[in-house]
Amino acid sequence: MGGRLTVRNVNGGAEFRVEVWHRAEGGGSMSWIPRFFIIFYLLAGFAGEACAHTIITRTSDRQTVTLSQLASIAGASDLILIGEVHDSKDHHDLQLDVIRSLVAGKLPLAIGLEMISADHQQHLDGWIKGTLSEPEMQEVFEANWSPDWYMYRDIFLFARGNRIPMVALNVPLAIVKKVSQQGFDALTREERKDLPEGTSCDLNNPQIAMLKKTFQQIPHHLQKGKMFSNFCEAQTVRNSGMAVNVARYVEGHPGRKLVGLTGIWHAVKYAIPDQLQRLRSKLSCTVILPETPQLNIGNAGMSEADYLVEL
Repeated sequence: MGGRLTVRNVNGGAEFRVEVWHRAEGGGSMSWIPRFFIIFYLLAGFAGEACAHTIITRTSDRQTVTLSQLASIAGASDLILIGEVHDSKDHHDLQLDVIRSLVAGKLPLAIGLEMISADHQQHLDGWIKGTLSEPEMQEVFEANWSPDWYMYRDIFLFARGNRIPMVALNVPLAIVKKVSQQGFDALTREERKDLPEGTSCDLNNPQIAMLKKTFQQIPHHLQKGKMFSNFCEAQTVRNSGMAVNVARYVEGHPGRKLVGLTGIWHAVKYAIPDQLQRLRSKLSCTVILPETPQLNIGNAGMSEADYLVEL
């Protein structure tokens, strides 16, 4: 005998269905015992998700807050930037949990993605509309970013399931590559049209120090003769280009909040938020960063983020 058990995750709006097949000894009806354990297992999973982010610290006063408190305060901002180490599943789970909490607060949202360049926006539109299949979306994702679709899959599925627009934030790959190899001055007028004028390696000192350290740790950069200034300009182009795309979307959709998902070193306050200020944007912004050895409650504060999350 077959049966269906439906458990609804109220906070996230997601629905989980489990097909249960069990025949009691002697051919009787479905036993209650397997169903009990399935319910217990699913509820335990939801409880584990809610408690996964053990310490969320507000940097302004070093006070610990709950996820719902964070979402309530962050939801007042036009832009909520949530940083990540790209290959950390815990970081992507944090991003999804914050998005779910914002959705539970009935806020109109869009999700901005570093992983997709602006010239592929039509594919994100097709994904949300349901005209682009998962294999097709995965192919676009991997062409833009990496083979790690599974790291982001739950976020993409949640967005489509809840009809949350997704926004391509990044600068086209060809432009980033050209700048990293030849510098910003090598770009044509057409290539510069969606970038702020005068983009150069002018990041604030903390980011420059980080970039220098990162650059020195990648041997093939030296082997190919790349100069640090080009490397730095490429990062600046991405920060400034994503800031332009953020401002364009939010200003064009009054009342809709944008949750931006980017690498930590783009989300940190002296990256995209700083570039927004240089654009004279009046958008309010909340920055949420997962703790890492480089940025954590011991060495970072309000200059880097509004909230630090220990996972």
